[in-house]
Amino acid sequence: MRILITGATGLVGKRLLKRLSKKHNIIAVSRKKGKIRGAKKIIVADITNPSDLIPLKDEQFDVVYHLAAELDENSHSVWDTNVEGTRNLLEICKEKDIQRFIFLSSIGVLGEAKHPLVEDDPYNPQTMYEKSKAEAERIIMDYRLRYQIPYTIIRSTIICGPNAFWKEIFGAAKRETPIIGSGKNYWHLVYVDDVVDALVLAMQPQAKNQIYHVAGPDVHTYEETYKIIRKVLHLRFKPKRIPVALAKAAAIAHETKSKISGERPSITKMRSSIQRLVRNRIIDISKAKKELGFNPKYNLEKALEKTAKELGEVK
Repeated sequence: MRILITGATGLVGKRLLKRLSKKHNIIAVSRKKGKIRGAKKIIVADITNPSDLIPLKDEQFDVVYHLAAELDENSHSVWDTNVEGTRNLLEICKEKDIQRFIFLSSIGVLGEAKHPLVEDDPYNPQTMYEKSKAEAERIIMDYRLRYQIPYTIIRSTIICGPNAFWKEIFGAAKRETPIIGSGKNYWHLVYVDDVVDALVLAMQPQAKNQIYHVAGPDVHTYEETYKIIRKVLHLRFKPKRIPVALAKAAAIAHETKSKISGERPSITKMRSSIQRLVRNRIIDISKAKKELGFNPKYNLEKALEKTAKELGEVK
């Protein structure tokens, strides 16, 4: 089978490509030139530019994994990448008889909830990133109706793995950054390899035109998560706290200063990150378990421990 992967150089993409390349021929789409291990062919393209994707018209592929995304809320390309980039890719796919368009989305499209979030809960995105992912989902489902492009949407909670985002989080924990608010809100995470498992399972026939939630096997509060991070780093847990309003005020000041200086704001100090930290969010993964056989292998402590080791934070 020939499989097209966008975002093949990202945290999830690299691991998915490595897994799939053992049995399938992979075409990788990348914005930068360079070798991508495991890919049979590399198409250098920016998905926000339709003309860059023209070479794909001459390529044959059966399944598309659309993982490319802009996560940085501070970036001006969030909407173009996540929404228009998705539309541009679907425009290519409508001319082909593909078996599946598999999209990695975010549980953030549903916003905050006091109950475990299920697949048919209403959209309630709050940040620009979440709004862009929700719009991308709507476009994918619209193309299914208009052009019969079969899809599977995998909505993941925050993914734990060795990247710059988690490097900053571990750094903040080492600095004993205070807990924002009460810390009693639930904060569900998932390890990157469990997400890859779900994406591979998404190729199954029963996943056609379905949405699935993906998260780790256990859920903890924000405070408990912080405590486990400190444990993984072999540090004592001595929690300090600050009010949410004060944290948001500090975030506004930090973003303003960064804008004036032309520097990129710290991920952990942005308003969108604070908004995610203080939300209450638990994910119901029973549909993915029942229909796909999804079985997450990494509980929170194991996921954080593995991530810390991969980042060189601990030996």
